[in-house]
Amino acid sequence: MRVLVTNDDGIDSPGLRALAEVVRHRGHDVLVAAPSSDRSGTSSSVTGVTRVTSISDVVWEPRPWGGWPPDTVRSVDATPALITLIAVHEQFGPRPDLVVSGINLGANTGRAILHSGTVGAAFTAYQNSCPALAMSLDVVDDRTGPVHWDTAGVVAGRILDWMGEDDRPVVINANVPNLAVDELAGIRQGTLDLLGTFQAVMTEPSGATVRVTVAEGDDPGAETDSALLQRGFVSVTPLLPVVEDPAVDLEPLLG
Repeated sequence: MRVLVTNDDGIDSPGLRALAEVVRHRGHDVLVAAPSSDRSGTSSSVTGVTRVTSISDVVWEPRPWGGWPPDTVRSVDATPALITLIAVHEQFGPRPDLVVSGINLGANTGRAILHSGTVGAAFTAYQNSCPALAMSLDVVDDRTGPVHWDTAGVVAGRILDWMGEDDRPVVINANVPNLAVDELAGIRQGTLDLLGTFQAVMTEPSGATVRVTVAEGDDPGAETDSALLQRGFVSVTPLLPVVEDPAVDLEPLLG
């Protein structure tokens, strides 16, 4: 398959490289295109820097990765959703068959995923009839202990193999505990927590930028994605982004 690998943490995130290597080692044709800086919390925003009045001409530059062919890794001055939109409209070469977003530093759970740039890229792919996987690792602070990118990579590989067997457009949101592979409790399908967790980049009064984790709610239901993570399970959730609500009766407004 032709696979776009992107993220919202930026081109220098080790999670991006870990995920891209997993995809490439499965024999897929991989294009890595990720924001030039941290775009956490951008949801499905389509903003960036462009040379002309066209979103298809965003500014990007090649990023050399050892062992990767030239021009297969790109640092893009754009949000992950815009990168995805450009890619599925074949402005970065052949249209991808699959979009993989992550591995995000921090969980993306519950209804709070609406704000996640990691999930926003996946939603954008789905809206353009392209299946997508959003991968996140439940790490609050990568400076306080080991970060198990390898565990998230193993899980991502398993999900990718499953997705490759079915070409229907689908969005899978996967959250992985920050544990060694042999310490995982298993993989469960999680429902969305009523609130949940996401990350965002904020600007201090001094002008400095800081990354914050927004965690809402402290009593998730037993089978929600948040609760499964707390118990050491990988949580996978199939998602439906923008859809109509057939249950709402608008007949009194019509005519």
